[in-house]
Amino acid sequence: MRKRLSLRKEQVAVSLRKHGAEGVTARVILVLDASGSMSFLYSKGIVADVVERMAAVAAQLDDDGEMQAWTFASHPARLPDLTIGDLPDWLRLHVRVGEVGLFYRPGKRKKGLRDDQIDMRSVGIQNEEQKVIAQVRAYVRENPTAAPTLVLFFSDGGVYRNTEIERELRDAVEEPIFWQFVGLGQSNYGVLERFDTLPGRRVDNVGFFAVDDISTVPDPELYDRLLSEFPDWMTAARQAGIL
Repeated sequence: MRKRLSLRKEQVAVSLRKHGAEGVTARVILVLDASGSMSFLYSKGIVADVVERMAAVAAQLDDDGEMQAWTFASHPARLPDLTIGDLPDWLRLHVRVGEVGLFYRPGKRKKGLRDDQIDMRSVGIQNEEQKVIAQVRAYVRENPTAAPTLVLFFSDGGVYRNTEIERELRDAVEEPIFWQFVGLGQSNYGVLERFDTLPGRRVDNVGFFAVDDISTVPDPELYDRLLSEFPDWMTAARQAGIL
């Protein structure tokens, strides 16, 4: 894993250089869909591989190599911060899909969980992207940094709260955050894939692309697509006085 991460970190640097962003720094935040339809991607280890690949982005962009992380379905939940040294255990403990409990009672934790683990039954199984977007925005406001924030948001679709999501992302235009959404499969991404063409924003603060099977996308291609719009946003945000 350490060797893979080192190679991937170098590839992230190559992609940044290709897009004219060599040497930039950013806080990196990871958001993982944990709705019921994601079960297959979790069980096959695809989500764990995504997290490992995104850890290389944080290692390259963030001064301390640390990445904040959230998971969401019906409700959002913040996961423990991820550092490279914690990666194997972090994947095992915190990359988990939602659970359905017929007799789940709020406040009563599932047995066998560590204190730092989220009881995924409380997260639920529906798609409520706007709630986690609001939580991430609040975190960035309450924890300002000199560097901009890059949010890497992974979802398999099923988006239906289009009005609420659009409102959150429009309100976030004046904030030092770029939202990079990645679709995992061919599903309904609603407003997320239409956002690039929505008018009335001073800067384009949202990127989106979807892949049929992310596990088959080579690292160079993935990082190129993941980081292609972020440098342009930084330039536009500086000109607009947002950064």
